[in-house]
Amino acid sequence: MMRMMAMLALLCVALATMSAALPTVTAAMPAAASPTAATLPRALRDPFVRPPPPAPPAAALPAEAPPEPPPLHLRAVILNGAHSIANIDGDIVGAGGQARDYTVLRIDAQGVLVTRAGKRQLLTITEKDKQ
Repeated sequence: MMRMMAMLALLCVALATMSAALPTVTAAMPAAASPTAATLPRALRDPFVRPPPPAPPAAALPAEAPPEPPPLHLRAVILNGAHSIANIDGDIVGAGGQARDYTVLRIDAQGVLVTRAGKRQLLTITEKDKQ
């Protein structure tokens, strides 16, 4: 019996020294053991309730038309073939130029043809503008 007690004591001492040399398992848990969103239970959906309709995309919403700018006034025209210029509300522009948010298409004896948002407009000098 004494011999068994001595062996048991020796075994306890050996285990104590071995456990001190081993790293602790709780100090570094593997990533797979930590709970993630994939391992957590999902919320269940009632199959008899209709889902809400999807929100319409931003492009499908009716956009407000931009306000119509005040009309342009043609003050003067200098005709010189492809180098013709016009004075529109104080801005000197040639064909292809910009007056406010209008694009000048052509300048000729009839007047100045401008476009904005796909709409064309012919500007002419009237008696009221000459005064």
